[in-house]
Amino acid sequence: MDDILLLDAAERYLRGEMSEQEKTYFEDLRKTNPEVDQMVVEHTYFLHELESYGNTKNFKHNLHEVELKLTEEGVIKKPLLKGKAKVVYLWNRHKRTVAVAASIAAIVSVFSMGLSAIYNTGKTDPQLSQLSREVENIKRDQRNTNKTLKDFIKVDPGATPKSGGTGFLIDGNGYLITNTHVLKGQRIIATNDKGQQFLAKVCMKDDARDIAVLKIDDKDFKPYAQLPYSLNRKVKLAEPVYTLGYPKDEIVYSEGYLSSETGYKSDTLSYQISIAADHGNSGGPVLNKNGDVIGILTSNFEGGAVFAVKSMYIFKTVENLKKDTAYSDIKLSNANSIKKLTREDQVQKVNSCVFLIKSY
Repeated sequence: MDDILLLDAAERYLRGEMSEQEKTYFEDLRKTNPEVDQMVVEHTYFLHELESYGNTKNFKHNLHEVELKLTEEGVIKKPLLKGKAKVVYLWNRHKRTVAVAASIAAIVSVFSMGLSAIYNTGKTDPQLSQLSREVENIKRDQRNTNKTLKDFIKVDPGATPKSGGTGFLIDGNGYLITNTHVLKGQRIIATNDKGQQFLAKVCMKDDARDIAVLKIDDKDFKPYAQLPYSLNRKVKLAEPVYTLGYPKDEIVYSEGYLSSETGYKSDTLSYQISIAADHGNSGGPVLNKNGDVIGILTSNFEGGAVFAVKSMYIFKTVENLKKDTAYSDIKLSNANSIKKLTREDQVQKVNSCVFLIKSY
């Protein structure tokens, strides 16, 4: 029996496609020929490993899909990992997948070389060629997995941010507004309330007004069809206000009221507000009772006073930015879909539009 027929017979035997007469003959051949028996054993192990790997991947994928579905439906609440803990967890999870893929690739390579050494007598075996192609496919998938992993983990797990704060969307296509003083590094990461990280770039800075516009520049980001809030130019003294921000690695809600229609040293482009805020709140939205954005939280000064740049300056900033044709597509939100909702429901809608900003 030549090599090609032998490999074909082994495949048919393992798949149970032989007739009883063929099966009896082949089993007798295995008993009398150790090389044939060894080939069948190794081929069985090889196929078992591939099948086991495929089943494991499918099972993990199904579990992940079920978990996502139950989380989205509110049946279960998945704890969010933040900062370094989240990145290390993601690395460990994907690292195991890469290791399994590498192991399978090694098994395939060793098995293929073994068959070539034992059975190849100078002629090309189509089945061995097919195995070789499968090995290359697995190696390519492994390289793609490694590349995807590098793209997914946006920052070195051991990196320490140079600065940070809060930002929020002013356009559903990924345009964020924040403070310039939270952008001291070259690499900017925007993280949403689900813990998803996105690379962002600076579109413009206004150091005098402490305002910067960012654009999420990441293939993983999905644009928002509509933002829940609008920008409101009008606000009254003593009007209730609230803010959402990241004084720590999870979003924090604070409420207060407008205490002055002018800001620091009677600055007419800012408000003074009475609200609990920390440095990490810088760049966060200040909203009125209807869920309209009336300003951008900027800084804490002596005496605990908190100031916010008026929303009218957001309009001026965007008008100046749109003079650059690269950003002429910005459209500020002018519709409010949360006006009649309770404060709790407003916050749930606004949460997804507020981002933790870290600069490395």
